[in-house]
Amino acid sequence: MAEQSEVKRGKGGRTALPDERRRSIRKEVWLSPIELTDLKVRAAAVGITPGEYMRRAITSTSMPKPPVPELNMTAWQELARLAANANQYQHAMNAYPDRYGWDRDLIPQLLNAIHQVRFALIGVDLGGGDD
Repeated sequence: MAEQSEVKRGKGGRTALPDERRRSIRKEVWLSPIELTDLKVRAAAVGITPGEYMRRAITSTSMPKPPVPELNMTAWQELARLAANANQYQHAMNAYPDRYGWDRDLIPQLLNAIHQVRFALIGVDLGGGDD
């Protein structure tokens, strides 16, 4: 009869975290129904669980950006075409300054406004304003 050799197998799965990083302490918090609803809505808006939202809030960890709606992405793409056309107009105005009677500052202002709107659509604040 053939002998069966004993093969030692590992547990599998992820490597255990060190004790100081392992989440082993549980604390409870009392919330009103309105506070719980607010917590759930805020967490869902950024795509995380209420527990993860609370953990990030108390540890000052940044919250994830909310997902960008498909409609906003479509508008982003359409505005890219508008920005490209505005760039072409600016190039033409610079190449042939005597041919166009437009204000030379008009197109850069338009481009700035387009960029502000495009980035606002995806939740990026450029910090601009009346520059």
